[in-house]
Amino acid sequence: MDEFELRLYQQETLLNDDDYTTELRLHVVHYGETLLNRVRYEVELLEKELVALSSVFNEFLDEVKTMDAKIGKLSTAINQGKMQAAKELDQTIKQEVQNVVEQLRVLPKADLDGVEMLFQNLDALQDNYGMIQAQIKTLDEIGVKTEHLKKNLPALEKGLNQFGKSIEERQMSLLVGEEEDKAPEIDYDELRQELMSTLLNQRRAMINHLRQAQTMANPKEVELLKRNQQSFEQGFAQISEQIKLLEEAGQNITELQEQLEPVASGLRQFERALASNQFLAFSQKIYDEVAIVNEQIEEAQACDNFDDLEILRENVEALFENCDAMADELDVLADQGLDIDPVIEHYDVLRMAIEQFERMVQEAANRIGLASGRL
Repeated sequence: MDEFELRLYQQETLLNDDDYTTELRLHVVHYGETLLNRVRYEVELLEKELVALSSVFNEFLDEVKTMDAKIGKLSTAINQGKMQAAKELDQTIKQEVQNVVEQLRVLPKADLDGVEMLFQNLDALQDNYGMIQAQIKTLDEIGVKTEHLKKNLPALEKGLNQFGKSIEERQMSLLVGEEEDKAPEIDYDELRQELMSTLLNQRRAMINHLRQAQTMANPKEVELLKRNQQSFEQGFAQISEQIKLLEEAGQNITELQEQLEPVASGLRQFERALASNQFLAFSQKIYDEVAIVNEQIEEAQACDNFDDLEILRENVEALFENCDAMADELDVLADQGLDIDPVIEHYDVLRMAIEQFERMVQEAANRIGLASGRL
């Protein structure tokens, strides 16, 4: 049946309808229109709810973005705080050792009252030693590397023991009536042995110092290493001066000079060791890449159109490729027998930063898609 025939049939049917059928048809039309209006109303309401939901979701994404930024800053601040705490504790240990040395210099001239004061100073220094141990334990518990701090503790402990013993000896000599005005005789053999021990310690410390210069992987710690170099140079000058005094007193200094030369050679090799450090250059490259990733994260957080979003996705892929290339370089260094552990932690930071960038791009895609109705 074609359209014309259908219309003709409908007209004839309507003309032949009785009142009941006509009324029934009118009811059907009325219900149909009511149903259509209801459907139209529900669709419009759903559209409004979707728009409102889109607005709320965008606000939620903004809050997430803000929280991510705050968490990133907080994490950086915590890591910096840990490093700063370790550095400050290291300086505290060295200062405590210096304090013990100063107290030992004062000791020979102390009277009985002075000895009592020195005993009080010893108690304070021992209390400080206990607090330093507790602080090192705390740093261990929060994941800070403390090996270099623990290496300095034996020197402080030895100094405290020597200080306590020397105070008791001084007190005893005063109580038995030591002649105060008698000029002390210099024990050159003891002085020579002390200088020899100091030189051996300096030599071992210099070896560790040069090893750090060759293997350090954090460019931010180079300044600390250079300050240590200055401390070595000052110590070297003091030892040289004491050896000169022995020479002027007619003492044999041949053995001391033989031990002094490796320390002098180590001081001269510092800059060359620092320049030959493969890890520093590699870590600096990682830091530069992390800076680029952080800039990309900021762009992803501000992205509001699909064209920029596509570029960001391409950048994610490029950054992952660069990261994989760095991993290959690390594998080559490891195959050469080098310990790459100092660099791995910096590489992990880069990897996590790129993964965060990837998440930010996906969140931007969700936000843009929802706002434009293309989600």
